[in-house]
Amino acid sequence: MRTLLSFTVALWLLASGAALAGGPGHTALEAARRDYAAGRYAAAAASFDAATKADPGLVGTALCLDAATASRLGGEPGRAAWWLYRARRLDPADGAVAAALAAAGLEVTAVDAPLAGLVAPRLLWTLVLTANALFWFGLAGLRFFRARAPRRCIVVAAALVAALWLAAGWTSVGPVLFPRAVALRAVEAASAPEPGAATLFSLAPGTVVVPGPSRNGFVRVVTEKGGAIRAGWVDRNTVAALPR
Repeated sequence: MRTLLSFTVALWLLASGAALAGGPGHTALEAARRDYAAGRYAAAAASFDAATKADPGLVGTALCLDAATASRLGGEPGRAAWWLYRARRLDPADGAVAAALAAAGLEVTAVDAPLAGLVAPRLLWTLVLTANALFWFGLAGLRFFRARAPRRCIVVAAALVAALWLAAGWTSVGPVLFPRAVALRAVEAASAPEPGAATLFSLAPGTVVVPGPSRNGFVRVVTEKGGAIRAGWVDRNTVAALPR
């Protein structure tokens, strides 16, 4: 009976793994790689996008860089910039991402919220949880062994843990408080959210903007160039918000 149960569990695990491996996200990812190898870059870019939407767990800096290359070769520089900035948010310390942004002529820190572009969020959360566990286990050990530690050391350790918690929390709250979007193609910003309104300025593909309210199919965007802050209305479909 025990052998049969073990065999059943093993079969279930194998079936689950096969189902996960053959999910829609992985299927789209394989299609993207095939299209890219065959030189169908526009199709590859679309498949990369479909893969990440079907399975957000696939998103990583390597996939973002591949998708950016496919988009650029497929004639979509704005979407390529969007992928590069998304990779930047995933891991601000990744040298390959910074190099790709610089090679594309894009501002490396354009999508960083204040203090949020120093370290990868996942690494920061790992540091926070590790430091927190060490702190509380250390206090428990002192109490268990009835030992004493200088009060100043305990206060400094507690302050360090608290600072790490605040920094990690900021990596989650920062993108919400400071949303960013990227212009997917060249677009003219108008003075009002209606067709025929006067043009105020133009946005090049890949320009980072701060999205605002939406109205009548338009979204208000704010951008800064040369120290001058400009605001205008653009078609909602011409900009894409970066994931939070």
